[in-house]
Amino acid sequence: MIPRSDISSYKAVFFDLDGTLIDSAKDLNFAIELMADELQLAKPGLQNVKHWIGEGALKLVEQALFHMKKGQPSQFEVKQAFELFSSAYKECLGEHSTLYPDTQKLLVKLLSHKIKIACITNKPIEFTDFLLMQNMIRQFFSVICAGDTVKHQKPDAWPLLHASETLKVDISECLMIGDSVNDVEAARNAGCDVIAVNYGYNKGINIKKSNPDLVIASFDELL
Repeated sequence: MIPRSDISSYKAVFFDLDGTLIDSAKDLNFAIELMADELQLAKPGLQNVKHWIGEGALKLVEQALFHMKKGQPSQFEVKQAFELFSSAYKECLGEHSTLYPDTQKLLVKLLSHKIKIACITNKPIEFTDFLLMQNMIRQFFSVICAGDTVKHQKPDAWPLLHASETLKVDISECLMIGDSVNDVEAARNAGCDVIAVNYGYNKGINIKKSNPDLVIASFDELL
C-alpha cells in the first residue's frame, strides 16, 4: 500500500530521472567507454557504471577514473576526463535510452487528476531536457530541478523544497519517486513521502535498505 490510499491524493509528485523514468545506463556507459579510449585506460564495464549513476555526471567521471587508474585522480585529470565524457555523451545521448514501462501512462494519470509534476535530478539541465524531450515526456513537467540549476543537490532537501515552493504546494502534500538512497534521504530531509522503484541503479544496493515508504517493481502498481 502506498503512503496514502492512492497516488491521486497528492497535490504534486516529484520524479527522479535516471533509473526511475528513463533507463539511461547504456548511453552513460558508451560515453565512459569513449572517454576511456581517449585516455588509453581499460573500460570499467556497464555494471560498474550503473553503480556510479545518481550523483551527477562529474561524480560519475570521478568514480570511473578512480576505478580505471586504481587510485585518486588529480583535479587536472578529472577536468580533462569530464570534458571528454561530456563531448562523447552529447554525441550518443538518447541513442540507447528508453522509458521504463508505464511511465507515460502514470504521467497522464497524474495530469488527469490535476496533480503537478516535477523532475528532480542530479543530471545537468542540458542532458535532462534533451532526454525528456526525446522521450516525449517533457511537456508533463511544470518544474525541472537539475544538478546544475539548484543550490544543493540531492540528498539535500533544497531541490524538493524549491519545487514545492515553485508549484505552490506544501511539501507535506508532495510525493517523491526515485530509485536511490539519495532520493529517499532527500524526501526525508524535506518532509515528504517517498516511493522507491527496485529496478534502478542505487549502486547495486537493495533500495529496501533505505526504508522508503513503499518499494514498487513497476509504475503499473500506481495506475
